[in-house]
Amino acid sequence: MINELEEKSKKRKKKRRRKRLLSLLGFALLLVYIPAVWKWVFSVNHEINVIKTATLEVKTPIEGMLVRKELLLKSPGTGIIFPTIQNGERVAKGNEVASYIQSNMREVVESYRQSEIDILKRVVAEFDSASGANREIWESAIETQINRLADLSNSGDISDAADIRKGIDRVLEARARYMLESNTASDALKNEKQELARLQSNVKKSVKSVYSPESGVVLYKCDGLEEIYTYENRYSISLEDISKVVLENGSLEKTLTPAEIDAKESEAFGKLIFNDEAWIIFSVPEKQGKDITVLYEKAKLNNKEMQLEIELDGIQELIPVTIEKIGENKDGVQLITARMSKMIEKTMDFRGVRGNLVISSVTGMKVPLRSLFNLNTVDDTADIAIVEMDKAKFVRVKIVARQDSNAIIENIDTTDTENCVNIFDVFLVNPKNVVEGQVIER
Repeated sequence: MINELEEKSKKRKKKRRRKRLLSLLGFALLLVYIPAVWKWVFSVNHEINVIKTATLEVKTPIEGMLVRKELLLKSPGTGIIFPTIQNGERVAKGNEVASYIQSNMREVVESYRQSEIDILKRVVAEFDSASGANREIWESAIETQINRLADLSNSGDISDAADIRKGIDRVLEARARYMLESNTASDALKNEKQELARLQSNVKKSVKSVYSPESGVVLYKCDGLEEIYTYENRYSISLEDISKVVLENGSLEKTLTPAEIDAKESEAFGKLIFNDEAWIIFSVPEKQGKDITVLYEKAKLNNKEMQLEIELDGIQELIPVTIEKIGENKDGVQLITARMSKMIEKTMDFRGVRGNLVISSVTGMKVPLRSLFNLNTVDDTADIAIVEMDKAKFVRVKIVARQDSNAIIENIDTTDTENCVNIFDVFLVNPKNVVEGQVIER
């Protein structure tokens, strides 16, 4: 019994000694790591970077309306319009832009057309063994269309595949007609030739060609604003007009060439766009509007035009424009009219637009705006914390341009080399709670 009590006493003593040893070891570790943990939790993590040269595009958001020289194409009657020219293609004055049939003649014309195709198929089957220079011409024409199809397949965009198929069909049809008209076919296909001539005569009686009154780019889309907002009255367009058009006609959807169009007499089924020039009337915030006005008046004094660039939603390229007129200033926005002479076809589907006006492109020392502090909005100056010999040094700089979260800076006095910043200088990106002369750990 005594031996058992002694054994238990010894075990308790060992446990107490082990606990004391572990407690002492933990306390020692705390003494070692507490300063490091304290510093990690409460110290400021200084992010540093290097000043580099870059170009900053100074932009401002815009809302606008596109105005073009447009001529409506009107249907000669109530019926069906079949486009001959594709959307975005140019048509010469006097050339056929579409064909028209009355609604009750549709089935008759389609029957004529199907019979015509059957005859041409018989011609091709009869003379498919053609050889020589003529065969090479047809094969080359078809090969051109097939190469186009291959290029589309490689690019991943097959939106023009239907157009290529029509191109191949036109080549094959032209080949069949050539064979039918050739001397070798005169005797063998005399009946087919006469039948085709009769069908063509009947079709011509039923189908009426619609010719282009002027030369221009064709678009089978009308928004009803073509004769309301014209280039002649572009200076009368108001901010309210723009807001309404952007809201109601701001679609970015591209128009495809329709197979057919249900038309009513004297109503528009499409339009011609004259792509020599177009206009965009847009609004910018008042502050940027004042800056643009100063630059515009300065250009006028020097007998120069003010050139800028616009980026529009739905279009990847920048569109060059010439500022034509500074309009009204109302409700914190400035109205501006600009002329464009390029990429008019790319914008022909749009009426109300949103985007950005690129006011200027400034090249210089680019830094994040959050690295600047003690900003003076009157003279656009600020401090930046440069790291020299592992110590923070404050240098006063001028803000030349700013856009989003970045700024272009320059030295106030370039002759004062002791207080200048230079390319490849190390600076603090987040200089919060830093004092001049403070040691900066990298």
